[in-house]
Amino acid sequence: MFLNTDKLLKCARLALFITLVGTTASSEVSAQSVPSPWVAADVGSPTIAGSTSYASGAFSVKAAGTDIWGSSDQFRFVYQQITGDAEVIARVDSITAADPWSKAGVMIRASLSAGAANSMLHVSAGNGVWFQRRTASGAASTSNSGPAVAAPRWVRMVRTGTTVTGSTSADGQTWATVGSDTIALGSVAYIGLAVTSHNNSVLTTAGLSQVKLTSGSTSTTIPSTQTAADIGSPAIPGTVTYNQGTYTIKAAGLDIWNTADQFRYIYQQVTGDVDVSIRLRSISEANAWSKSGVMIRESLSPGSRHAFALLSATRGYAFHRRIDPNGFTEGGTGLTGAPPGWVRLVRKGNTIEAFRSADGVTWVSLGSDVVPMATTVYVGIATTSHNTAAATTAVLDNFKLLATTPPAGNTVPLVALTAPASGATYTAPASMALTATASDTDGTIAKVEFYSGATLVGTDTSSPYSFTWSSVPAGTYSLTAVAYDNVGAKTTSAARSITVTGTTTPPPTTPPTSIVFQKSVDHTAVTSYRLDVFASGANPATATPVAASDLGKPTPASNGDITVNRATFFSALAAGNYVATVSAIGAGGSSRSASVTFSR
Repeated sequence: MFLNTDKLLKCARLALFITLVGTTASSEVSAQSVPSPWVAADVGSPTIAGSTSYASGAFSVKAAGTDIWGSSDQFRFVYQQITGDAEVIARVDSITAADPWSKAGVMIRASLSAGAANSMLHVSAGNGVWFQRRTASGAASTSNSGPAVAAPRWVRMVRTGTTVTGSTSADGQTWATVGSDTIALGSVAYIGLAVTSHNNSVLTTAGLSQVKLTSGSTSTTIPSTQTAADIGSPAIPGTVTYNQGTYTIKAAGLDIWNTADQFRYIYQQVTGDVDVSIRLRSISEANAWSKSGVMIRESLSPGSRHAFALLSATRGYAFHRRIDPNGFTEGGTGLTGAPPGWVRLVRKGNTIEAFRSADGVTWVSLGSDVVPMATTVYVGIATTSHNTAAATTAVLDNFKLLATTPPAGNTVPLVALTAPASGATYTAPASMALTATASDTDGTIAKVEFYSGATLVGTDTSSPYSFTWSSVPAGTYSLTAVAYDNVGAKTTSAARSITVTGTTTPPPTTPPTSIVFQKSVDHTAVTSYRLDVFASGANPATATPVAASDLGKPTPASNGDITVNRATFFSALAAGNYVATVSAIGAGGSSRSASVTFSR
């Protein structure tokens, strides 16, 4: 927008790929033996159909196809549909050489059509690691060379806005960027694993494991193992399945009570203090005391010391514990509550406290006790039907485990403070958005903390990680972000210095006169653009605009800018603060720009 002749602000480039949103390819076939929500399909109709299988945390992908290159592709794709920013990580364990350019890796793609815009970071059978991309639909492909190494090799693709970055690693911990570019992806895209033989008459076989996909607040991790066992030999064996952060547990057993237990346990060994929590979404009633929750246990023997924060089918929440080996279990009757609900245990030395929560944020104590266990214990999810003749089914998610000493072999998380910019200057009393990116190759991110020096100023437990620091007085500050993974390992970002100066009197506010925005990448498919104005603080995705103006479809300038005079429209607004967006409208639907703020 413009104030007279001075530019106040300008909408970010509109991600208006109308013809790409919701597009599907005629060559798509149904999924073959891959865990939900993954889908496997041939793209570009290779002469020999590909296939995909999954077992023990690894994908085996057989693919033919002329190549992923030029202006059109033929390959096998194992993918999920995502909206917005995303990251996918995998280890290419192996690839057979149908051609030296047989390749396997991670890809993000605008659609499932053969000529779609895309970016891929791959390991080839004989030519090393490469970052390649097609920046727009039907365009030619370009590439950057990476290290001249062979599988096994880690690969990663990160999308932030319209920027896509490919990187590689020898160990899944230290990453090196191979290339980055601006790709014409719509807000909805496809991300996952891509394999081609570069030989239309021969299949290549690629093995990929350690796959992790993060999109918004959703994280899909394919775990290489789960340690699960029946404790106390229930008559009906238990089972565990895992999908996209959700555990589905079938368990029988007499009970977790008295002097010995029978139940299904998913666990890992942890040393030292621990904070573990989970949400029980549902549990079937094989008995009123069918129960599930989090447990800290000294050993895997039926009579072991333990502490158990639980939620039952119909008897509510409880904190149960066995103080002495083979002794009687202590704990009161259940407190009112029913699934869904959160339970939590916090161990500090020999003292263990149990909590419950309705939202996973505000916690209410269920009690505490001294349970003298060994330093190294078994921590995890315990489920029992309280019925030797019938199993219960429990569904749980949001598992988080923070430990003083992470398990052996755990990989520390990655974190970067992305805003504010280093050297940024604000006016007191300042309000600033602190944002960070964080990822973990062998687990999940439990939380990200934001610090000014040694002072904690905010915490966020879900991606995108952010916090608004308000009423900041004048001074110079060193800001960092600290990421914790699901077993307590942490990493601190590089510091950024910002300055807050003394208070100044703001200039008088004059209505803007014009709106300036960047044309849609698919401008030819746009029938018109529309300006929407919302009240300050409103979410344009859900709120009703207080005013709107049809901008028509003006001819863009040579740099892609479109300028429309709307002085009368802005002057008619009441004095105050507002949020504005521009939407592109076409036969296939509409797409909205990022929001900007202005004052009247």
